[in-house]
Amino acid sequence: MMHLLRKELSELVTRQMLISLVMSFIIISMLGSLMTNVLTDEFTDYGTVRMIDQDQTEFTQQIIDKLQEDGYTVQTASDFTEGVNQYHWSEATLLPEGMTDLLLVQHEQCQVHSYTLLKTTSSVSLSMMGDSSTQTVVNAINSLLSDEYLQGDLDFLENPIQTVPYTQANNRTVQANPSLILSSLSLFDQLMPLLLFLLVVLTAQTIITAIAAEKADKTLETLLSSPVPRSTIIGAKMLAALIVALVYALTYGMAFLSTVVSTFSGNSGSVDIGETFSEVVATRHYAEELSLQIPFMGWVGVLAQLALTLGITLTASIILGALVEDSKNTQYASLPIMLCTMFPYILSMVSDIRNMGAVKWLLYCIPFTHTFIATANFRFHDLPLFFGGLVYQAVFLAFMVVLALKLYSSDLLFVHRSIFAKKKTTENE
Repeated sequence: MMHLLRKELSELVTRQMLISLVMSFIIISMLGSLMTNVLTDEFTDYGTVRMIDQDQTEFTQQIIDKLQEDGYTVQTASDFTEGVNQYHWSEATLLPEGMTDLLLVQHEQCQVHSYTLLKTTSSVSLSMMGDSSTQTVVNAINSLLSDEYLQGDLDFLENPIQTVPYTQANNRTVQANPSLILSSLSLFDQLMPLLLFLLVVLTAQTIITAIAAEKADKTLETLLSSPVPRSTIIGAKMLAALIVALVYALTYGMAFLSTVVSTFSGNSGSVDIGETFSEVVATRHYAEELSLQIPFMGWVGVLAQLALTLGITLTASIILGALVEDSKNTQYASLPIMLCTMFPYILSMVSDIRNMGAVKWLLYCIPFTHTFIATANFRFHDLPLFFGGLVYQAVFLAFMVVLALKLYSSDLLFVHRSIFAKKKTTENE
């Protein structure tokens, strides 16, 4: 039993396996550290309240003093645009002119404006929409009203402040809830990276496994020795792998959409379908006003980047598959592609890669990154980055195709196999 166990372990625990484990541990640890820094940057300003005081009264100054006493740092600006341009605000609370008179003299409900700047459609941004500092300001106003000014049984004290949300993007502002706008956009912006990740991983694994099987069965040498042009052989392999990967991706995509639809239909008893539809139409209208919709030519560009990404995946898989001696090592051969896909995929889901400082330039070197952020580039009008990524992917693909053709047009594959066979024969002797 022990002899058989040692034999099986010796076949499974190889040098390639140990190297891949060490590399995976190092890279995943780096990814975890990077995500921690990203999330820390996203949540670091929770103790800061950004305020636009248009009323300029003693009462509004006491609101600021109250917030500072509670441990908050208060930043002020004349308007939201100034705060965004000079202080890089992403949200702020506006105290309108006449607020003090409405609350303290007329004893009427007053509106406080909440401004939010949309810069990304990542899931972290979606989750942070409900954590606006506006509620902190409202709580401070309510505390001052109840404790210091109006100690009577007044009806309006039950709800003295009404919050009116405003959303800004692409230098345009609309009166709308940013969470609803972001929700209507993020469904596709999060579904596309998932499908792209599946396409890349499945395509790489499929084609590397197929080439490794051909090498193990010794049919690859026969195929490459045939009078068929090797460019045709490579093209056929790429097309076959692409078809299989598309079938997998479409299946997973349809399953995902089916889950979403069944979730909503299953809760139809508690959800007003008409009201939900009206909200979707309204948010699409607001998205158009904010110029967040992607035009037709934009979708053409996004599909072009997707095609280039798949082309890079296919050619890289063909090259890596040629270096695999047997089917047991296919998972190690596909590891570089998987890791280069995992980094931009995860980071694009939790944050905005375009605002990640020096790290973004390292991510831009990975061609897959530009496809993951393609829709965000169009929604927020970062067209130089989009077209720069498109050109970079095209050049990268051309280089990979030339490398693959040279590899399969030479005798390197056969020499590589003969060297290993010679060493094995020598060892046996």
